Amino acid sequence: MEKEFILSYGIINNKFTKQHFIKAMEYIISGIERDEEFDLAIQKYTNDDNFSGFFMNDDRIVDLLKDIMNDKNDWIGYFLYERGRKFTKKNIISDNDGKNIPFRNMNDLYNLITR
Repeated sequence: MEKEFILSYGIINNKFTKQHFIKAMEYIISGIERDEEFDLAIQKYTNDDNFSGFFMNDDRIVDLLKDIMNDKNDWIGYFLYERGRKFTKKNIISDNDGKNIPFRNMNDLYNLITR
């Protein structure tokens, strides 16, 4: 309830801060992890290693966050899906212009999106 309130407050009052972003990402990540655990449990129960799909974490939440953050380069999607919710071991990635940028934590992700 607190997370939803904080997210709603930031949107309504046009004060969506770095803290709001990090809380929203934590909420999304916990939903994705819960969905993956559920899939593994169903796979084990049914002996169907190909089972996938009861995703309770709706992509609309991710899309909403992308819109709020004006994430035109889809860095949120890159982190969540391509990087598997993991930051780089080198702590650096290259942006679309080939420039090296820090990518160690949620603060760096936020800074990348808002620069």
